[in-house]
Amino acid sequence: MDEIIWTAELPPEKGSWYTAVDYVINDLGIFAKIEKRSKKSGTTAQLWGFRAGKNKVKGADYLAQIQGRKALLWQKITEVICGDQQIIVRGNRQTEIILFCTPENFSDVSDMIQRMTTSHPAEKGASREAACWLCWEQDEDWETGESLDAMIEAERNGGKRFIEDDILEETILS
Repeated sequence: MDEIIWTAELPPEKGSWYTAVDYVINDLGIFAKIEKRSKKSGTTAQLWGFRAGKNKVKGADYLAQIQGRKALLWQKITEVICGDQQIIVRGNRQTEIILFCTPENFSDVSDMIQRMTTSHPAEKGASREAACWLCWEQDEDWETGESLDAMIEAERNGGKRFIEDDILEETILS
């Protein structure tokens, strides 16, 4: 199975907090998990992090707060825009994932996207599988520090989801 996994750290917006985006591209599609992070150095930083809703991440040198997750299956991609070390992927009705690549992995990522979108033509109709991933995006019981890869595997092996009509409609491509 082809799989590319990496993390992009975006420059601090203010103070010591920064945004980190974990990515997984695999046989299903493209996945991203966005977190606010800060270094967990010293008792004061840990206490302040707790008060600000940031959680300690075991085995890591940062505090984190999950900001969101996104998933886009290959057959639901409608547009791919390649820029300078950045790829914007759009699909479903409203999903957009911005892939911040390193100079080292940009060609591997863009090649895999090209190959997978070619081998998985767009499916215009409603998709229960794509709707399940939209529901996964909206779950709020995320474990801080759980790897995105582990989250994806848990969803793949998990139970059935109740899909509301409006979520199913979001997977229809126009």
